[in-house]
Amino acid sequence: MDYHQALKIAGGVLALLLFIPMAACILEEGAEGQSFAMWFLWGVLDTILTISLLKSGGNFWLPLGFTIGDIAIVILLVSKTKLKWTRFETLILAMVIACMVAWKLGGDVTAAIFSTLAICVAAIPGFVSMLKSPQRKVGNVWAGYVVANGLAFFGGTAMIIKERFAPGAFALCSLAMFAASRVRPRERNQCTGNNG
Repeated sequence: MDYHQALKIAGGVLALLLFIPMAACILEEGAEGQSFAMWFLWGVLDTILTISLLKSGGNFWLPLGFTIGDIAIVILLVSKTKLKWTRFETLILAMVIACMVAWKLGGDVTAAIFSTLAICVAAIPGFVSMLKSPQRKVGNVWAGYVVANGLAFFGGTAMIIKERFAPGAFALCSLAMFAASRVRPRERNQCTGNNG
């Protein structure tokens, strides 16, 4: 096993292990900032990404770790009855369908591109929720995801889509989630209009 393969596997294993503190945070502090729909759709998209990268001989260990972890978080959120489906989730579902069509028409690399972009778009509700209600412990987990994605990125054997696109995009998304966890929520102006 060369160092590229070792980094790819390490990234995937670390991504999977980071779901343990994520699940612990949900159990201890509640599911605030976590969306069942987001995790469910991520699971479907990560599955598409994993299979398409595996079939094309690409860097599949990271999305495999995410797929397994996504399923675990979905089960946990269902058990906490944190179910919510909005128009945005319907949009992401349409993106899932588009990824499947792209996969059928364009092949494995096209599916990898579409599913990676859809995963990043699906993170938007979680990002907005994290901005509104920052959670430092969950943010620390996202910092770990930055590392896991970085390992997988540098594990890529070449600067090509099937090796580095997904981990690079995911590293940026994870960094944004970490940053959102550190933002102080703005205090509302308590002015009542009384001058005295």
